[in-house]
Amino acid sequence: MPAGGRLAILISVLLPIGCNKSAADGSSAGPNAVGFVAFKVTSPKRQSLRWSVEQPGTVTAYEVTPIAAKLAGYVKEIAPDTAARQRGIENAVIDIGSVIKKDQLLATLDIPELVEEATLKRAGLGQARAELELVRKDLAVTDAWVTAARAAIKEAEAGVTKAQAELARWKTELTQADELVERKVIDVQSRAVVFKQYEAADAAKAEAVAHVTTAAANLTERQARRDKVDADILAAEARVKVAEATVREVDARVSYTRVTAPYDGVVTDRRVHTGHFTQPTPGMAGHVLFMVARLDLVRVAVDMPETSAAKAVPGAKAVIRIPALNNEEFPGTVTRTAGVVQPDTRTMRAEIDLLNAKRLIQPGMYAFVRIEAEPVDAVVLPVGCVLPADETHYVYLVEGDKAVKYRVRVGRTDGSMMQILGRRRATATNGDWMPFTGNERAVNGNLGAITDGVEVTVTQ
Repeated sequence: MPAGGRLAILISVLLPIGCNKSAADGSSAGPNAVGFVAFKVTSPKRQSLRWSVEQPGTVTAYEVTPIAAKLAGYVKEIAPDTAARQRGIENAVIDIGSVIKKDQLLATLDIPELVEEATLKRAGLGQARAELELVRKDLAVTDAWVTAARAAIKEAEAGVTKAQAELARWKTELTQADELVERKVIDVQSRAVVFKQYEAADAAKAEAVAHVTTAAANLTERQARRDKVDADILAAEARVKVAEATVREVDARVSYTRVTAPYDGVVTDRRVHTGHFTQPTPGMAGHVLFMVARLDLVRVAVDMPETSAAKAVPGAKAVIRIPALNNEEFPGTVTRTAGVVQPDTRTMRAEIDLLNAKRLIQPGMYAFVRIEAEPVDAVVLPVGCVLPADETHYVYLVEGDKAVKYRVRVGRTDGSMMQILGRRRATATNGDWMPFTGNERAVNGNLGAITDGVEVTVTQ
């Protein structure tokens, strides 16, 4: 028979009917009477094998968040449920089942001392800004003083120049007077008058130089005062920044009095009422006000068997079937996996994110996840040729006039064909696995009626 052929061959297995049992034709049978059980045989063949694996899974919300009060205070108000009120439910407030939007107000806390602290911090900021403005005005004054001091220096320096010129003139006059006295043109008294003028000019020059020194010292003083104003401005600006930071800090704490939604979703639990006192404690215990869940996107978690885990990789095609929705199927892809096989269950967790805009899929629903794998080129037998038993698999091959039992290594299956990877005698506890050549004849079907080594009769 050619390798890979699917033509069935009849095998007659000689089985004892038993004493005093009637044969099929109704005649009496003796101890050596036999009956015939018909089987089919087929040979392995190579073909492309498409397979899939389906496992049960569970739908969970994409995100579930406990909404807690960060500060100690009294619940002033549970916010109105605007969506419910639009549907005609009067006086509806945020409660279980409320559909919420991101940043929507859920509840308000009353903390009077925090409000007063915020008022005080804002007043401190105003004071710091006023002080900064005052110091900046001092800067303008000291700048004017420095400018005036520089002008005074220039004026004093001009006075020195003038005094030097005056001194030079009277020095010349004195020289001429000395010559005239020698020639007896003028008397000594006249020369004394010139000398007095010379001395006065010299004193005026010294005074002008002193004025320059005084003006320079005044400039130095005013520049120092201006530098101090610069330092005062830096200090005032720092105080303003500190005050602004304290206001931002207290405003942040004030914002905690408004409990808001972290995303679009639904309230799944309400644990607070008006007037309740919220007292934050370690571990988020005792002050959770609401539980909210995001439902526009859901996760489908599935534990894939170890043998199929390699195919459940991110990006692998998947189909999610939900019995509660009339077995409706939703296409998707594997979004993420745990990346490790759990040794206690021999499974790997995989998750599929599904868009749920209409919110038909509810967290907690039971689901079946089918992973579609790429086809593989494989040597296959019909599944009727493979006998699962004792946590392994067997086939019966017709060799000569006997059915010989072999242990086989199997791979994937598409439901009708099974990939076979190798074989060895069922009685062997170790040794190499022999590949299938395609010339083997494997019994197909009714394998429980055969025993290893039983004689068979093959008929075409």
